[in-house]
This record gives sequence, C-alpha cells and structure tokens, in this order.
Amino acid sequence: MSLKISTPAALDDPTFVLVTDLVARCNQAEHLDLPISTDLGRAGDLLLADLDGELVGVATISLGREAEICLCVDPRHRRQGIGRALAVASAMRANAEGCPEPLFVVDLAAESGRVFVARLGAQLGFAEHRMDLDLTRVPAPLAPLAGLHIRPANFDDAPTISTILTTAFGDPPELVGHFVTERLASRFHRFLLAELDGQPVATLRLIHEDGWAYITTFGVHPNYQGRGIGRQMLCSVINLLRNEGQGSIRIEVETHNSAALTLYESCGFIRRRTFAYYRLARDMVY
Repeated sequence: MSLKISTPAALDDPTFVLVTDLVARCNQAEHLDLPISTDLGRAGDLLLADLDGELVGVATISLGREAEICLCVDPRHRRQGIGRALAVASAMRANAEGCPEPLFVVDLAAESGRVFVARLGAQLGFAEHRMDLDLTRVPAPLAPLAGLHIRPANFDDAPTISTILTTAFGDPPELVGHFVTERLASRFHRFLLAELDGQPVATLRLIHEDGWAYITTFGVHPNYQGRGIGRQMLCSVINLLRNEGQGSIRIEVETHNSAALTLYESCGFIRRRTFAYYRLARDMVY
C-alpha cells in the first residue's frame, strides 16, 4: 500500500471531477455538507491523498485570522491512516503559514468526524451555526437610521476596517490587518463599511461561493453597539443581494452568541447546520 499526499498548484479537469465526486460521496454517506469548496484559491489550499493511484482523500486549508482545515476520506478507505496523514500534512502547511495551532472543522452531524478528532487529541475551541435565509421570513424594510450610510469599502479603508474588527472581536491587530488587506485585494471578497454621521462604525464581508452569498466578518464597533446599526446593516445587505439576483444567502454565528442569533433569526435566517472547530494539539505534528 502506497499513500502519497500532494499539494497541487492547479487541478486539471479530470482531477477536478475526481475531487468533486469524492466530496459528494462523503457528504452523501453521512448526509453532510462539508465546507470543502471546489472553488480553489491559491496554490497550497488543497491537499490530495492518493492510495495506489486512486484519489481517496482531500483536505482544504482556509487561511485567515486562523487556519481552518476540513478534510474527508472515501468511506471505503477509512481507518487506514489516510485521515491522520492528511491532518498532519495540513497542520504542517498551516504552521508554515504562521498558524501553529490550526482549527479542524467538523460537521456535528458526522459521527465519523467526532470520532476522528477525538483520536487526534484535538480540543474543542468553539462551534458555529450555519444559518440560511428563508425568503418567506424576511421582514419589511426598516425605516432609515438617521445619519447612517453604508458603502462599498476600498483598499484605502483597510486600516479602518481592521480597527473596527480588532475592537469588536479582540483579535491581534497584526493578524487582522493582514487578513483584511489580503481580502480587499481579492476579487472574490467584498467589504462594506457603515458610517454614522461620517464616523466608521461597522463592517462586513461578502463572499460568493458555490452559488451562495456568505455574509461574514460582521462587526460593530463596541461604542456603537445597541443602537440598531447591526440590524440596519444586515437588512440593507440582504436587500442589496436580493436586488442583485442573489436569493441563496448564508451567515454563520457562534452558538453561544445569543444576541447575534436573535438578530439573525429576526431578519429571516434559520439554523441549518452546526460546525465545531477543534484545535489541533501542537504535539500531534511538532
């Protein structure tokens, strides 16, 4: 038995089909919706496991404020060390990118995933609900909030966006700054900025992937929370996306964030899935 882990710079058409088919089989086997996108980014975001010439596993690495790893192994080839080999290779890749403690993403509907992370010795970091917009539950448009203006952000807004996010979430400024700058330069990401009487107060990011629009990186400066700015911005963005012809809209929220959950549900979002993020132990690889 010969197992090879590779990091392709690009996928040819036949390999692309093999990857998408493998992810689909894994999802179907346990009724999952693993966040493994076929819309590949830069080289190194994807790792492939090849067993005696057959594609048997795939892992993706999402690099942001932290590295997030999601992998799947062909149900016919499990318990052969393939998942562990992919996890180790992915963790080493994340470490090379400056993320020594990456997060392993598990759809909590997957018993196999929960068992796997337990065997890795990974520790639960947090969990998030994935929420989809139910168009029948979208409320009537809100009355405009006096002095609030929401506009597309540009590259010059990077320091402002970073300050809002750092203040709202408490993440290290240098990591947030790099995260924001990199995504503002990407055509796949779109930031919006809310200003109240000319003062930047909130921001969010839009991603279009696999037919869905994801609302993410949504933060309101603590000094302006509780004034309805978050609700106004969210409703405005929903309206913007729908006017663009985008009806499939998603948002994610940590399970313990009751205030955000209440807001999102009141704007028409319903809980669909829950994903847990397990931190991979340093001694698993290093």
